[in-house]
Amino acid sequence: MAAPSLAQQVSLGGIVNLPAGTITLDCSNQFAISKGTIIQGQGRGVTIINDTCPTGDTFNLDLSAPGTMVKVLDLTVIHNTTIGTVLNISGDGGKQSPAPTVVVSSVDFSQAQNCITTSGLNLFFLEKSIVRGCGSDGARISSFGVTLHDNWFEFNGGNGVSFVGAGFCASCFGNEYNSNFGHGFVYDSSEVADARHINEYVDSNGDVGVVVRGARDFTFNNGWVGTNRNGGMIVGDTALGTALVGNTFTNNFGPNLVVEQSSSPLRLAGNLSSMPHDKCDVRVNGICKSMND
Repeated sequence: MAAPSLAQQVSLGGIVNLPAGTITLDCSNQFAISKGTIIQGQGRGVTIINDTCPTGDTFNLDLSAPGTMVKVLDLTVIHNTTIGTVLNISGDGGKQSPAPTVVVSSVDFSQAQNCITTSGLNLFFLEKSIVRGCGSDGARISSFGVTLHDNWFEFNGGNGVSFVGAGFCASCFGNEYNSNFGHGFVYDSSEVADARHINEYVDSNGDVGVVVRGARDFTFNNGWVGTNRNGGMIVGDTALGTALVGNTFTNNFGPNLVVEQSSSPLRLAGNLSSMPHDKCDVRVNGICKSMND
C-alpha cells in the first residue's frame, strides 16, 4: 500500500511535522483540514511551502465541528497570486461549546489574493507573523472577536487588514500596518463590532491610515499613526462610544484625525500632533481644531 501523501496526512488530523526545505503544492494537494491538527514547521524561512496553484486555499479550515483545535506554526507560505488564499477559515462550530480554535504563530504568508480570510464563530489567534505582498488585503476578517498580537501587515495591494461583517479585533496589540497600497486597517462593519487596538503602528500607507465605519464602539490607545496618504484616521459615528487616548499623529498628508460622534461619548485625551499637512489638524463633527490645544 502506498504511503499517504502529505495532503492526506494533514486531512487525518493529529501532529504533522514538516521538514526544513521547500515543499511544492499544486491544485491537487492543497491542505483541507476539518479535524484537530497541528502543523509544525522548522522555522519561518526554513520550512517553505510553495503553492503553485493559481486558485484555491493553501490551508482550507472547516471549523463546523465544535472544539476543533488547529495550529499552524513556524513556516513560510508563498501562494501564486490570482484568486486564492493562504489560510481560509470557515464554519460555525462556535454555536456549540466548546468553540473551535485556530492558532497561527511565527509564519510568513505572501502572494495570495487575500492571504487570510476568516468567517464564522470561532476563536482565531494570529501572533508574531508577517503577512505581506498579497494581491488585495493581507487579512479579511469576518469572524467574531479575533486576537492579533505582534504581527506585520505590509506591502499588500489593498488594505493591511479589513474587518467586515461581524469581524472585529477583541484584542489587537503591537501590530504594524505598514506600506499597504490602501489603508492600514479598515472597519466596514454590518454586525456587532467592539474593536480594541492598543500600541498599534499605522505607517506609510497609500490611503488614510485607519477608516472605521459601522463599529458599535472603537478604541485606539497608545498608538502611532504617521506618513499616511490622504490623512491619518477617520472614525464614523459609533453607538456606544469612541476612545482615542495617548496617540501620536504625525506627517499625515491630510487631516490627522476626522471623527463624527453624535450618538454616544467621545474621549480624546493625551494625543499629540506634529508635522501637519492640512490646515484642519483634527475635525470633530465638522469643526476644526488643533490636537495639541
